[in-house]
Amino acid sequence: MAGVLWCEGMGFDMRLGLIPTTAGKSVRGGPIAIATLLALLSACSHKDAVELAPLPEPPPLATAPNPAAPQTAPNLNARQRTALIYDLMNRGEADQARAEARRLQSDYPTNRAAADLLEQIDGDPKALFGTDSFAYVVRPGDTFPTLAARFLGAGSKFYALARYNGIAVPSTLQPGQTIMIPGRQRDPAPLRERRAPRPPRRAGVTSGAAQGAPAAVAIPVPRGPRADPGRAARLRRAGLEQMNAGSIGRAVQLLQRATTLDPANAAIAADLDRARRIQSTVQGRR
Repeated sequence: MAGVLWCEGMGFDMRLGLIPTTAGKSVRGGPIAIATLLALLSACSHKDAVELAPLPEPPPLATAPNPAAPQTAPNLNARQRTALIYDLMNRGEADQARAEARRLQSDYPTNRAAADLLEQIDGDPKALFGTDSFAYVVRPGDTFPTLAARFLGAGSKFYALARYNGIAVPSTLQPGQTIMIPGRQRDPAPLRERRAPRPPRRAGVTSGAAQGAPAAVAIPVPRGPRADPGRAARLRRAGLEQMNAGSIGRAVQLLQRATTLDPANAAIAADLDRARRIQSTVQGRR
């Protein structure tokens, strides 16, 4: 050990073995001086130990808890989970949709829809569709799925189309909004020239050019109602009820219709004749 040690403002020259006295002078010490030196050093080290006691460690900094991962729906097959994901994306619940898509990818590694869904949720829609686009004014009945099916060829791309327009909730699309459709606007296809339709050929008409004579036109004969004995019987019963109730005029009408539907029925004809006689008698009394 070499050098000078200091304690309580007193120096100890270890090279010369000098010890300070109370008069401020240093003397060379022998065994007694060395013992005294050791005692002083012990007291000094004890005092230093008290004064230089380590400070208590500061409490750890509080850290924000990590948000819990969304819980996925249990017991769903691939089709059911895919439908759930589409519904979540349409309502703008991207975090839950992402968790369900990852669950779908984990349960069905070969399912191609899972990768497509994750690309729509996390991918760059500009990179997916390109930068070329045209403006479109939303019409009544339009939705992002129908627009994606019409212009992109796949209604399943609706979420990426909504994100392409900066819309987080696709279901909020309203008529009158102007959105951008990826790609180039197509001109409507030119209308083909159509020939005038030929007039329908009537039955019974012969070609005058072929015969060398004016064409003869057959005049259609109006047909009466088809025979319906079942309905005629029902009308007869209704006519008799009206006759018994005193409504002779109504009874005559019903029986006439019954006769038209079943002209060979003698009973209906007899009832109609009787109703007409009663009707003429009533009218004669007035």
